[in-house]
Amino acid sequence: MVKNALSATLVLLLIMCGERAMATDEERAVRDAVEVARELLESDDFYDQIAGAGTLVDIGDMESLQFLTDYMDHDDWSLQRAAIDMMLSVQHPAGLDLIYRLASIRTTGVFMKFLTESIASKPREDMAEFLMNALVQSQDPWIQRYTLQALALMPVDDKEARITAFAEAESTYATARAYAYYVLMDTPSREKSLAKLIEISSSGDDPAQEAAAIGLGLVDNDETKAALAYMRSLNSPTVQIAALASAAGFGVEDAIAQLIDTIVNGKGLDSSVAAASIRRVPADIAVQISETLLSCCELDSDSGTRLIESWGWIDADPAKIYAWSLRHENPDIRMQAVWLVGQREDSEYLDDIIPMLKDDDSGIRGMAAWSIVRLLGDKYDPGVEI
Repeated sequence: MVKNALSATLVLLLIMCGERAMATDEERAVRDAVEVARELLESDDFYDQIAGAGTLVDIGDMESLQFLTDYMDHDDWSLQRAAIDMMLSVQHPAGLDLIYRLASIRTTGVFMKFLTESIASKPREDMAEFLMNALVQSQDPWIQRYTLQALALMPVDDKEARITAFAEAESTYATARAYAYYVLMDTPSREKSLAKLIEISSSGDDPAQEAAAIGLGLVDNDETKAALAYMRSLNSPTVQIAALASAAGFGVEDAIAQLIDTIVNGKGLDSSVAAASIRRVPADIAVQISETLLSCCELDSDSGTRLIESWGWIDADPAKIYAWSLRHENPDIRMQAVWLVGQREDSEYLDDIIPMLKDDDSGIRGMAAWSIVRLLGDKYDPGVEI
């Protein structure tokens, strides 16, 4: 009996030691990530500084929060955009408060343009009411367009009534009206909005037709397929790609094949725009397209990173994407893969990204630090040395 009791105690101690070792490994990883972020904040490269600051904000570093705030007002538009993107990615609640304050001051100019475009690219439901207010307060077509793109993916109080009022106002631009009908596709006004989008598909200008092509991808019937086929024949690349993605989402084989070809061989921005459109097709189609791309083709930095970014919102197993991208020879693709781990909070891939804290590429080091803090930030204790 005594021997059995001692054996059970030994097993328990071994289990406890194993759990403590695992916790210690995680604590060490997050402390190393914070140290990398601090080093980046002190670097001579502005983009490294922004990356480091964004990671440090998530452990409550108020000086880094002020740093990002200052850069969101930078004269260099590229740095301003990078700071806005980073502030939108932080989880610390003070980040959102500061965005609201800045937006109340900078109601015109590039700040609101960049902000709404960034939110449309990476939607945040906690900003839905802010976007609704921006929609009705701004007369800037750019702001209205990207605000509506974001709202199409978000729940918001009285959505149908408020967006309908905007769509039917005489002062609303044609393109914004088209996007408003797209937003209304997930409300009881769906049938009316569908009819409007079909009408726009043959009569609107390029931006309005692009909105129609996206909205029509939500309803699979003969009429929408005919409208999409017509828009695929137009000379506007943005309209063509939007219509292609919607038709591909319906499982139209030639559209899937053409979308894949555009991702691989498209000119200019066409390939990256086509790759980004994968995020809005059904998961099974997204998997089919992605696996075809990974097995058949060499993707460049733009199309490869946009494909990975799309997987931040695809509800399917990303294992094959990670297997392809985490050890890819292209540093841009590796860096986007590290972002995906953090964005999806795929903690099972922590062992793959922790070594990247020592990567020669500062962008990859910074992204690894961001992802690790996003996953393990609650384990960071500045008063404990490991």
